[in-house]
Amino acid sequence: MAFCRNLILLALILHSCTRPIEELNDDYMFHFVEEINLVLDDSTSNEFIYSQYFSNGKEEFLVALNPITNSVDKYSLADGNLAKRIKFLTEGPEGINSVMQGFTYASPDSIFIYLKGSVRGSIMINENGEFVKRLSPVLDESEHYGLVNHVSTVGNSTKLFGDRLHFMQFPLFDIHNPSNINGKFPLSLEYSLSMDQIHYDSTITYPEVYWDKIWPVYDLVFSRDFISDSIYLISWPILDSLIVVDKSNRQTKKIPAKSSFFSAKQKPFNTPPNQAEQNELVLGQFRYRQIIFDPYRKLYYRMVTHPLEDPKNKTFIPYIDEQQFSIIVFDKDFNFKKEVLFPSKSYSPFNFFVSEKGIILMKNNYFDEDINEDQLVLHVFNLEP
Repeated sequence: MAFCRNLILLALILHSCTRPIEELNDDYMFHFVEEINLVLDDSTSNEFIYSQYFSNGKEEFLVALNPITNSVDKYSLADGNLAKRIKFLTEGPEGINSVMQGFTYASPDSIFIYLKGSVRGSIMINENGEFVKRLSPVLDESEHYGLVNHVSTVGNSTKLFGDRLHFMQFPLFDIHNPSNINGKFPLSLEYSLSMDQIHYDSTITYPEVYWDKIWPVYDLVFSRDFISDSIYLISWPILDSLIVVDKSNRQTKKIPAKSSFFSAKQKPFNTPPNQAEQNELVLGQFRYRQIIFDPYRKLYYRMVTHPLEDPKNKTFIPYIDEQQFSIIVFDKDFNFKKEVLFPSKSYSPFNFFVSEKGIILMKNNYFDEDINEDQLVLHVFNLEP
């Protein structure tokens, strides 16, 4: 790793002779820290769709849900090896009995595996793979809104605070019916482990600019991160501002957080679009994506995907991987510090983590022809101002 890094830094020094210092400071490889290679076996895909970072204060891990082996896999970020494979049942009274949708590794004693489209039936296990609890709401308020289409992905992780799991959800209604996009549908919910109840929070709904309009489905996919158990930070694709939600006081406020590349002035559709129209619009324009709070450096990172030159006849998946993206860096007071541009066809635009050394990006891009299926390459960058 050190040899590889020295070669990269040498190339940057030589290259800097012909480039201004200001431009070099925005070069993504100028912020490169290290490369980590996770060793994958034949039963592991390098997609890592459901994954998260975990630190116990002494060691760092990348943890992933493996649907092939029905396990939660812990990889050491020190040597890249599989530290532990935590198997769970997929049938019977202690099993996860349907399609999985995400997980939460809260601690060795509290690991949650979620069902797709429902909180009910999800399970809690420990690191030995032993069954601890099944999530079975006594009073399932989801009856008021249909099934719980919780997200539980990297950009919208589910996290345990105290005895409550904090979920975000997407709607199951017709999103191209303008009247459905309003300030009434609760996008946030919590599950109490001690009470076995679901609690919806109407503080977090669609922003007013979205109301009663027709948008591409991808523009309704937001990202949320936690500043604390009661403070959420939300990034919407077409809003220059971030939304800070104070759940305890039931207050929200907007924080300016725009890219240096564009201003978000998007127009809704007049009539419901077909899939091709949605793909072309979203791939052909700038969009805000993931928001992440960095507790180690007290920074905020906001990802921006950049437009393709020719988005025609291309689908959102996989062609979002063909887009360049930038990461905006804000300090603890949300002051803009820099915006670093990353190349297309190199990193995943979905898997983006914070570690003790910096941000982690996965080199498992769909269009990267140099991918080795026996390993997953991680690049760590320090984007401190």
